Parts: sequence; C-alpha cells; structure tokens
Amino acid sequence: MVGMLVTLECPKAGTSGKGVCVRVWDSPPGVAGREIAVQLIKPQNLWGVPNPPPDWEIVAKAMVQGRGVQTERPVRPAAPAAPAAPAHVAVPRAPAIPQAVAPVAPPVVAPVRPAPPPPVAGPTTEQRLAELERRATQLVESVLDIMRGQAEELTRNCLEEFRQQVDALIEDGEGRLREGFQQASEESSASLIGLRTDLMEQMTSRAAQLIRSIEDSLRTRLRSQLAGADKTVPVKPPERVREK
Repeated sequence: MVGMLVTLECPKAGTSGKGVCVRVWDSPPGVAGREIAVQLIKPQNLWGVPNPPPDWEIVAKAMVQGRGVQTERPVRPAAPAAPAAPAHVAVPRAPAIPQAVAPVAPPVVAPVRPAPPPPVAGPTTEQRLAELERRATQLVESVLDIMRGQAEELTRNCLEEFRQQVDALIEDGEGRLREGFQQASEESSASLIGLRTDLMEQMTSRAAQLIRSIEDSLRTRLRSQLAGADKTVPVKPPERVREK
C-alpha cells in the first residue's frame, strides 16, 4: 500500500535498506506481480552499481549528519592562473663603486580555487522524525480504514450467512413440525378408530349379555307366575261349542 514502510534487499550485492512505497501500478492482464515505486529513506548504492556518481555518497553523508546538500555534480576547479611576469627592479646608483644587480625572484601566485557552494539547509532531525511520525500516522489510519472496511464487509457477510442459516433452520423446523403433526394426527385417528371399534365390540357384547340376562330373568318370572296361577285356579273342562 502507498505509504507503507518496506525493506529492500539485493541478494546479488548483499545489501538492504528501508524505503517508503510512493506508488503502485496495476499489472496488465496475464502478468503476475505488480510494479511499485519506493523512495529510500537513506540514499545509498542499494543495487551494487559498479561506479556510482559521487553525489550519492555526498547526499547520504549530508542526510546522516542532519543537513542536505545540492545534488548537482561538483564543479571542477578552474585552472590556476599563469604566474605574473617578473618585475624589473631598478638598480640604485652608488656614489663610488657600482654594485651588481641581483635578480628578484618572481612572486608566487597561488592558484585561485572557487569557493565551495554554501550548504543548503536540509530538514533537521526533529523535522525528519515529525515527517516519519506523520507518515506512520497516515499509514496506521489507512490500515485502520482498510481493516474497518474489511470488518464491515465480513460482518455483513456473517450476518447474511447467519440469516440464511436461520431461515433454513426455521423452514426445516416447520417442515418437521408439519410432518410430526401429520404423523401424530394419523396415529391419533388410528388410535381413535381402534378405540371406537373396541368400545363398539364391548358395548355390543355387554348389550347382548344384558339382553340375554333380561330375557332369562323374564322367562324365569313368567314361569314362576304361570306355575303359581296353575296351582290356585281350578282347571275347567272345556265346553263344547254348539254349532248353529
């Protein structure tokens, strides 16, 4: 992600360094991996270039010391100026004996060197720490935003899955209840039919027994009554019926 602190390693050169991701390019279709742009925190020859420019080391040392320098290549010093022509000194006139004139050595002229460029004020250690803290805060906030989005999406997916599971359980429970009610109703109907059949059979048998007992008791009473009547009433001979 942009703003993430990464570690770069070059196995060929055996070097490593810290950097910050500043840009990410999407890979074209069918290509694995992505291209990223990384800004090194400390300038260095991370890739093992055989002859690196000298300003790399200058900028790296300046950043380590807490100040920046110009990244232009150092200006070559100008060629030293040609020595001045020797000056001719007039020989003073002596009153008596002339003296030999000694040659005067030419003045030594030091080569003129250009003044070094004034150092450009770079970020101080406090400013660099503040910048790193700001980037770290942005990185943490971006990571938290991503995590919040992922957590919300995961929560929605979990709730949707839970709702689907609950609906499936409710539907399954309703189906089982309907099957249980239907089975219980069938069993109850069958048991009621069997109970009614048993009751009818029992009532029929009891009614038949009751009828037989009543008939027996009635026959017994009628026989006893008829036997008593035969003993008390005399029997008359049958009269002849006259025919007209």
